[in-house]
Amino acid sequence: MSIIEKAVDKLRSDDASANKKNQQQVGAAGDAQCLDTQKYDTCQEKSQESLPSPSAAEQSKPQQADQPLGVDVSAQPEALAKPEPQPATPKKLDIEMMALNLAGILTDDSHRTRQAEEMRMIKRPILQNAFGKKHKPSEHSNLLMVTSAIAGEGKTFTSLNLALSIAAEMDRTVLMVDSDLAKPGLSRLLRIDDKPGLTNYLRDEEKDIGKLLLRTDIPKLTALPAGSRHAHCTELLASNRMKQLFHELAVRYPDRIVIFDSPPLLVTSEASVLASFIGQIVLVVESDRTPQHLVKDALAQLGSTDNVSLILNKCKKGFLSTQMGSYGYGYGYGYGNESDQQ
Repeated sequence: MSIIEKAVDKLRSDDASANKKNQQQVGAAGDAQCLDTQKYDTCQEKSQESLPSPSAAEQSKPQQADQPLGVDVSAQPEALAKPEPQPATPKKLDIEMMALNLAGILTDDSHRTRQAEEMRMIKRPILQNAFGKKHKPSEHSNLLMVTSAIAGEGKTFTSLNLALSIAAEMDRTVLMVDSDLAKPGLSRLLRIDDKPGLTNYLRDEEKDIGKLLLRTDIPKLTALPAGSRHAHCTELLASNRMKQLFHELAVRYPDRIVIFDSPPLLVTSEASVLASFIGQIVLVVESDRTPQHLVKDALAQLGSTDNVSLILNKCKKGFLSTQMGSYGYGYGYGYGNESDQQ
């Protein structure tokens, strides 16, 4: 073998040895990497085993959405879900009677005045007839009409004061109805003459009479205005719809007195129509003004007078003393000053 051939063989043997050594180094590195990977996996398994497993209650508990910072969700979750309801604004009263400053009208300070005591004497037989043992519900005895022979005798004044006095009863309520459709004095006095009322119901413009009733600052007192003007007032009051209303007002609330402020008997025909449906009638007579023959004519318009009571209004001071002798002198004792007496 020549020197050249020996040199080539030596180079080949050196290259083979170098390749074998490199392969051994690569294999060792791969084995080390494999050992590191196995060690990592083993650590992961051990770390997961060391963590506490969630309980069944925690697994079943639904996850809550993120809440804003500063809110204690665990304290009151219902309060966060539903805000507290705001108190409702009380409905404004339709009639503030005590703010009207009506001259001669009973107020909370009128408990022991002469006028208050006289109204007590007037209302007692009315209540007895309406709710006593002898009353008959079919006769509408809790429906009361206040009228007069002619205008200006004080029927509206009497109607309002009588309503206030009855409303002071512990177990009675009162509904005032302005049935003087041609001249609604009660509605004007209470400043409700621009409100819909009785005529609107009779003309079938409102189906529910309850929607026309107006609340007052007297807890047991409500009012029904006369409503819009109409040319055929008498025909409206004589209609079947009015008959149905009379019955409804009489039986809906057994503790209620319904007071109708009626037109004068000798001025219009409407009062006579109303009287045919009413259980009790009060005829107001002005003292020293209304002639006796007019009172008799007014009573004749009513037909039967079995359910009629008379009130002498606008008596001068000292009238009782003159008519009733010594009893009248002491009547005013305890019922206010002389200025309170009429």
